This record gives sequence, structure tokens and C-alpha cells, in this order.
Amino acid sequence: MRVLLVDDEPVITQGLKLLIDWKSEGCEVAGCVQNGLEAMDFIKKEKIDLVVTDIRMPRCDGLELLERVKNEGLSDAYFIVMSGFDEFGYVQKALRYGCVDYIVKPVDKDELLSAVRKACQMDAKVKEEEERISELEQAAQDQYSIAALIGTYDSDNRQGRNIVFKEKMDRIAEAVEENDKDEIKRQVSEFLNRVREEEIPKESFDFNISYLLFQLIHIASEQDDEINQEEIMRFISDSSPEEGKIRETGEYLLHFCLEYAEYITQLRGRAAQGVLRDVEKEIHARYAENISLREMSQKFFINSAYLGQIFKKKYGQSFKDYLTDVRIHEAAKMLAGTDKKIILIAEEVGYKDSDYFVQKFIDRMGCTPSKYRRDNS
Repeated sequence: MRVLLVDDEPVITQGLKLLIDWKSEGCEVAGCVQNGLEAMDFIKKEKIDLVVTDIRMPRCDGLELLERVKNEGLSDAYFIVMSGFDEFGYVQKALRYGCVDYIVKPVDKDELLSAVRKACQMDAKVKEEEERISELEQAAQDQYSIAALIGTYDSDNRQGRNIVFKEKMDRIAEAVEENDKDEIKRQVSEFLNRVREEEIPKESFDFNISYLLFQLIHIASEQDDEINQEEIMRFISDSSPEEGKIRETGEYLLHFCLEYAEYITQLRGRAAQGVLRDVEKEIHARYAENISLREMSQKFFINSAYLGQIFKKKYGQSFKDYLTDVRIHEAAKMLAGTDKKIILIAEEVGYKDSDYFVQKFIDRMGCTPSKYRRDNS
């Protein structure tokens, strides 16, 4: 992993370079800079995997650096922030922006090692997952291997242009994702009719099936973060008949889509990711309203106690605390980017009591709304 050290005191960055044996940890220090602006310039030019940054720096501090790198998509680098004992409010904000860990100054060797190893472990896990997905994508893009998997490969017929009914395949995939059996039947029937009417070549038919499977593989992998990617391919393989009849009757294509829709439903139920994504969207769309966990449970037909449990498991905090974080984050953006009065901002993010808003803002951001505006305007 290529590491960038950021601190306005050169003696600190030099000390960090010598504090641990970076090479033995699978890292190399790619550079040392003195503030967030220099760090962003460096990141734009160089591939950086890990940023170790101080919070308090002139021109552009560590939090602004972290926020801009993530929001502007400058890098996928992991972040470790360094802070003083009196800056925990800033640390909380850094953690919400996705930093891996934080270290209290003066930096201890063991703490730095622990944080770096944590980042390396996370990176290894992500790369392993990316490798699995890449293998699946490669399999899905190979029209002949996928066609063979579901019994539609004809080795004697490889000629003809590839005609892909992308919109139709997308609609079938959407119907499968929603487990809408009537829509699946309708969309598959329309596709097969079009294949017959336009006398689509066998090669193009197989190519459409490949594209559909590519979409379905992604849908399954999105349902559960912990799913073994091989499980998806195994389900597809186990659902295959000994002899493919899609070309002749289309019966298997319909049968497969209906079975796969049930499989998706099972995955969604197993991890409840679908409901959680819907709840998250509701929070971000309606944070200013008086929404509650009970309302969400009724809307999405799920037990409120169970929803609370899986919500906390996924996000590491309660529904109420997550809602508060979203409100305060939106308020912070308004404070920094507008001249609106604080009492008006409080109302716009869902707080009728401005004093209560100020209290929550201090809890989350470590300072009053007025001070935050002065420091960030």
C-alpha cells in the first residue's frame, strides 16, 4: 500500500516515517505534505492507498481533506486521522466520513501499527471481493461459457451479428428482482416473440441470455454483503437442465427466471438488505419530517423490533441516531454554504426547538452551529 503522510509539522511526518517499519507491513511511504491542499494535489497525481493525516492544519485541515476526497471521488484511499485529546468531536465526524481509525497525539508506535494493519486488512478483503466479482463478470461476458452453463450453446453456429435487446433484458431483470411473476411471464413472452418474429440468429440469442445473466448476478450480489459469490454461480448451474430447450420453446428461460426471482427473495429476506436500502432512502429523502422506526416498519411490512436490530447491525447505530446524524450533516452543509439563519436551518432539517438543535449539533460536531459557520465559511 502506498502511504501519504500529512501534517503541518515536517518533524511529525519524518517521525512517522521512522516510527514503524512500513516495508515489513506491506507499505511504502510515497510522500509527505504539510496540509490538505498539498495532499489533494499529490493524490491527483499519484496512486495513494492510505492517508495518515493530522486534523488541525492551516489552509485545508484533515477533515476537509477527507470530506473532499470522498465526495469528489479523488481517491479510494483509506484514512487514519491523528488528533489531540480535546478534539473527539472532530474524530466523530471523521469516522462518519469513513476514516478507518484515529490516533491520539502524541502518536504511539503500537497504536499506529494497529491502525495501519487494520487498513491493510480492509484493503485485502476489498481486493479479494473485487477479484471474485471480476471473475463473475468475466464469466458473464463470455457468452459461450454462460450459454453452455444454461444449455443453449451450439458449437456449430457461431456466425451472425450480435443483436442485444438491452431494454428488454433490463425489464426482465427488474421483474426478477421484484419477484413480479406476472411481469416476468409478460416480459419473457414478449422477448421470445420478438426473437421468433425477427428470426434472431442463435448467436445473438445466446448473447442476450449472457447479458441477462450478467445483470442477475449483480442483483444477487447486491442483496447480501456477506454472500459467497460462488453461491450465485452454483445456483445458476444447479438450475440448468441436461439439455437446453430455450431456443425451441423458451420454457426453461421462464422457469429459470421464476426460480431466480425466488432465490433473490430468499437472499433479501436473509439479510434484509432490500428493506434497509429502502429505509435509508426514506431517511435521506424525508429527514426533515417526523419519521420513526415504527412508521418505517409499517410501511415496509417488517417487525419494528427486528428492523431496529438489523438496522443497528448494518449501520452500527440506532435508527434515531442515524437520523440525527443525517440531519446534522445536512445542517452543517447549509451553515457552510448559505447565509440562512440558524433557527431556519434547524427547522429545515427537522428541529422545531432551536435549542435542542444546538445541543444535538454540539454533540455531533464538537462545536456550536455559529462557530462551525465561522470556521467553515
